[in-house]
Amino acid sequence: MKEILKLGFVLSVFAVVSCFALAVVNNLTAPRIAAHKASQTAAGLKVVFTGADSFEAVTDFEKSVDTTTIMEVYTAMKNGEKAGTVVKATGPTYDKVVILIAWDNNKKITGVKFLENTDSPGFGQKASEESFYGQFTGIDGSKPVVMGTDFEAISGATITSKGIEKIINNALEGIK
Repeated sequence: MKEILKLGFVLSVFAVVSCFALAVVNNLTAPRIAAHKASQTAAGLKVVFTGADSFEAVTDFEKSVDTTTIMEVYTAMKNGEKAGTVVKATGPTYDKVVILIAWDNNKKITGVKFLENTDSPGFGQKASEESFYGQFTGIDGSKPVVMGTDFEAISGATITSKGIEKIINNALEGIK
């Protein structure tokens, strides 16, 4: 009995030390990770809406539409006037993605950029390639984007393609 209590105590000490070490590492790396994500978003804004001079964060928006979470919204400004909107959204695909979707004042999509894609290596990761996401540029976003009509799905990654279609449509619908 004494041996079991000793082993339990030793295991508890290792668990406490490990948790403390993880907490310290998390506190040290969290600001760097947040800064990296912010710079990644800032660079992505310029890619999806190349004609904008600046971007202003919008604070009053619906945070979720169906299964899509709208993380951030920006107003694209050109010469001091609104030129369009950019949405940072996430939702389920085969796993999940975080994407920027931009459209001008006429709801014409000006660009899509993947910031994160945790789908399966191989097929699902092809969504992050320009040959896929480049198809969305120029699509009329005033009506739902339809796979097979407006863009071609990734062969072997239909779930990813349908998920992206849903995220884009929910973002366009959620931000009017």
